[in-house]
Amino acid sequence: MEMKQTMQMRGLLLLLPALWALFSRDFRAVTEAKGVGMPIKLTVSQGQPVKLNCSLEGMEEPEMLWIKDGAVVQGIDQVYIPVNEEHWIGFLSLKSVDRTDSGKYWCQVETNGKKEESQHVWLIVEGVPYFTVEPKDQSVIPGRPFQMACAAVGPPEPVTIVWWMGDSRLGHPDISPSTLNVSGINQSTVFFCEAHNI
Repeated sequence: MEMKQTMQMRGLLLLLPALWALFSRDFRAVTEAKGVGMPIKLTVSQGQPVKLNCSLEGMEEPEMLWIKDGAVVQGIDQVYIPVNEEHWIGFLSLKSVDRTDSGKYWCQVETNGKKEESQHVWLIVEGVPYFTVEPKDQSVIPGRPFQMACAAVGPPEPVTIVWWMGDSRLGHPDISPSTLNVSGINQSTVFFCEAHNI
């Protein structure tokens, strides 16, 4: 890249995204006992694999769902393994993450008409900057001022823009988006921009 003590609870959900976090069916008891109300933040590089784990105890053959940003996750690797009669572990595997995989993930179980959720994990996928605006070829009148635009996005932010005229760097890095004001040129010249997020 320029680059929870449970007290005879019926069920217990664990979400383990490289860090171990605990969330129970009795949310108030967990929050008071462990303070796990805040989501876990998991930052990974674009192209890396990610595996999220969810453990459920106290239920036989539960129907676990993986949720991302409020919608059921469809069409990717999901595996559910019984540890014993009332202990199950579910895995959600993302083989090579990209920015569209960024978001809030959790596992969910429905029992007796009530939905139970694990702690949420914020997945942040970082990568090289992506240009949203690039300089365009222009025909200009010799000696007359003109402008060129360049913009790029992360994550991570902020993204800075560096302008070049041929082999010469122009000015200081500028936070994206950036506009280059050229006072005028008298010959064909190559201008380009670079984007940096670290």
